[in-house]
Amino acid sequence: MRFLRTNLTARLIFLFTTLSAIIIAIIALISFVNARNALTQSVYERLDAVSTLKEEELNRWIFDKQNEIVFLSRRRELNRNLRTLAAHDEDTSFYQAAHNSLTIFLTTESSNLTSFQELILLSPVGGKILVSTEQENEGQYRVSDSYYSQGRLGLYIQKVYTSPQTGKPTLTISAPVYDTQGNLVGVLAAHLDLERLDSVILQRAGLGETGETYLVDRFNNFISAARFGERELPRGIHTEGIDAAMEGIDGKGEYPNYDGIPVIGVYRSLEEWDVVILTEISQAEAFAPARRLGIAVTLAGLVTALALAFIAYFLANQIARPVLAIRDTALQIASGNLEVKAPVTTQDEIGILAESFNRMTSQLQETLGSLEQRVAERTADLEISRRQSDKRASQLLAVGEISKVINSEQKFESLLALITRLVSDHFGFYHTGIFLLDETEQFAILHAANSEGGRNMLKRGHKLKIGESGIVGYVAKYGEPRIALDVGLDAVFFDNPDLPATRSEMALPLKLRDEIVGVLDVQSEKPGAFSDEDANILSILADQIAIAIENAKLFTQTQQALSEAQALYRQNLKEGWSAFVGGAGMVGYYKTPTGGNKLTQPINTEEIQQVMNRGEVIILHADGRSQEPALVIPIKLRGQIIGVMQIKAPSLNRQWTANEIGLTETVAERLSLALENARLIEESQQQAIKEQTISDITGKIGSSINFENVLLTAVEELGRSIPGSEVVIKFENEESDEGME
Repeated sequence: MRFLRTNLTARLIFLFTTLSAIIIAIIALISFVNARNALTQSVYERLDAVSTLKEEELNRWIFDKQNEIVFLSRRRELNRNLRTLAAHDEDTSFYQAAHNSLTIFLTTESSNLTSFQELILLSPVGGKILVSTEQENEGQYRVSDSYYSQGRLGLYIQKVYTSPQTGKPTLTISAPVYDTQGNLVGVLAAHLDLERLDSVILQRAGLGETGETYLVDRFNNFISAARFGERELPRGIHTEGIDAAMEGIDGKGEYPNYDGIPVIGVYRSLEEWDVVILTEISQAEAFAPARRLGIAVTLAGLVTALALAFIAYFLANQIARPVLAIRDTALQIASGNLEVKAPVTTQDEIGILAESFNRMTSQLQETLGSLEQRVAERTADLEISRRQSDKRASQLLAVGEISKVINSEQKFESLLALITRLVSDHFGFYHTGIFLLDETEQFAILHAANSEGGRNMLKRGHKLKIGESGIVGYVAKYGEPRIALDVGLDAVFFDNPDLPATRSEMALPLKLRDEIVGVLDVQSEKPGAFSDEDANILSILADQIAIAIENAKLFTQTQQALSEAQALYRQNLKEGWSAFVGGAGMVGYYKTPTGGNKLTQPINTEEIQQVMNRGEVIILHADGRSQEPALVIPIKLRGQIIGVMQIKAPSLNRQWTANEIGLTETVAERLSLALENARLIEESQQQAIKEQTISDITGKIGSSINFENVLLTAVEELGRSIPGSEVVIKFENEESDEGME
């Protein structure tokens, strides 16, 4: 293969030869396919003709046997002897003589008519075999066989079936036997010897050496006696042709036969005899002429391809010679000799190629002169591009780092100062400031700056009129980034005495959901320090800053709302417990080893007061002389102290363990929840009683229809609900300033 890649002549010869071989192969294939198709059609026609002939011969053979049975049933000696059998008993001499005559008659006719396997005479009633060429069958009954029941009525042919006596395929013809008066005296039946069909069916005339015709019954058994029993086929014989014919389909095809040999076959269903007939020939014999034709065409093609190879060799040399001359010239040019020229020997495409090659060589000489300069310029451009890419990468990295830091800061007061410091540190800006729009959206107010001049501006509350003052005011109005490359020439630049060193400035809008909330202002001491790409990258940072500012504001508002809610909850909790304790008349519970009592008066000790004020556990250890060991634990409910639990030790030398302290704190926590639940349940019960009382009073008032009864009922019920109270109902008099009771 390497030789073909490096040698043009060899490649041309190979291509010509390959193309010729492909064409010859296609022609040979087409010839073979056409010959095979024509041969297949011819074989099908021959097989179809043989099948038709065999079918006609089968029908003719059965028709002849049918006529023979009809002729025998009408023989006079047959009628006379059957009447004798019917008229006498079996043990009489007349019966025996008639029986012997019939036996001789049937035996003689069976030997003369060789196609009959067995001839039998059956009684007109009961289906008893009176006489048979197979004497062991005499005396048996065939009343259930269709050839008997139908044979009593007229000539009948029972289609091919498996004989229950022999277990082989059988075809039976029966006919009634009448006397001279037309009375039925018996039934003549003949079991045909299907082995005689072999002489008709198995003839290979027109089928070559492997062709054959055979019959299969409806139980998928061979009818041909020559094949029956040759192999064990408990489920019958099955092939594509047999199965299709069994379904009543007449057709043809190529398929494996019963021996697994590929054949071409024609199959038909002979429904009148319940059999199928198949005529087949092996594909090897049928397609032998096509194979011989293919071999002959292939040999002729090989001879032709060899001749074409010589022609290809001659043509390849004619084509390759000028090309090889150009190749040699190219090799010299590649080695550094730019003065050599390719020879122009023809006026065709190869000659044009040689002229073009020479012109290319001249252009190459000119190009090499300026190539070094172009390479230097390209190298410089690549270096600039590399520096710009590095700058953009570092800027994007800085944007990511700043975004990560500012998104973690939640306090609005420190967020803005953090942003200005980080932006200046990462990007090296001389000044960074953040302006936020006021509520009226008329001024952009400076809220944070990192430079000394910026801090001076913060002290005096620096602000700019939106749309009028500097590039910050412009950006705050239109929401578009603005760059001042040379501040001395920019028409919208605002000359700020606090930042005298500024030579370049860029302002970026801080947008949140397409709404301008502020401006990010960056300034540099270098002229032309900013570009559109810088604006695009810093716009990403500006969006992150706007989101961080919004998040910080929301966090501050949320913290403030949470503090207010907690304060309100503590106030409500405190008022609720004050009212509950005052209403219950109990401020605590006192428990000793000897018993326990309610506390109706508060106990105020220094330790209890400290716990109430500080909300922390106080642990008093024994000093052995005066101080009692005690634990004072606050009872807290969601941060609000609702009580105190004091535990005193039984002895002065008791030392509290960490487990005991932890246990008391846990109990105090669970106690706060239980007390709160109890208070809420009691308040709910009191509210339910109040609602029930109101409902009862309303119901009693509503049941009265008299004005005085309504007033009386209201006064009585209120007095009963509030014992010891005085109830007065007073109405306003519209005509005087005094009321009416």
